[in-house]
Amino acid sequence: MSKTKLKKLLEHLDRDQMTQMILDLYDARPEAKDYLDFYSEPDIDSRLDKSRRSIDKEVRRKQRGYARPRVTRIKKYIKDITSLNPGAEYGLEIMAYAFEQLCAQGASPIKEATQRSTARLMTDIITTADRNALLSDYLPRLQKAVDTVPKRLGIFQINRFKELLDDTLADSLDNIAGMQTTK
Repeated sequence: MSKTKLKKLLEHLDRDQMTQMILDLYDARPEAKDYLDFYSEPDIDSRLDKSRRSIDKEVRRKQRGYARPRVTRIKKYIKDITSLNPGAEYGLEIMAYAFEQLCAQGASPIKEATQRSTARLMTDIITTADRNALLSDYLPRLQKAVDTVPKRLGIFQINRFKELLDDTLADSLDNIAGMQTTK
């Protein structure tokens, strides 16, 4: 159902029908319950703390001694915050936090898919921050997180994760600079 069709449907409901539908939705879907709870009591700080704890737990997930964070779960925690529409700065805050935690795991071998997902997350942060005129606030945090990733994992093994993040950061900034010159 489209938004327009839903709006037309809601216009034909009276107050009691609307109330009953919202209560049924509240009971039927946990996502709706979370949204309505936040709508009635918008405490974004407690939501951010809950998401940070969940991200910490996921990033520190190990399997046979190797870091095995599931980026899909991390993105779910980010979406839990951004879907509440609290403002761009809160969405960027949880995204940057997740990125910093993933970079902190860069001292140990990480799966290549996780490395690429982390690089995409950095690109998303840069794009969103630029769109909301907050790039100058988040760029130093991103650079600092990338700098925490060691260049070498062992005596001879070069850390490709560090190279990927450095290249992605440079490419993203070049793309933004190119877009700003064409405006």
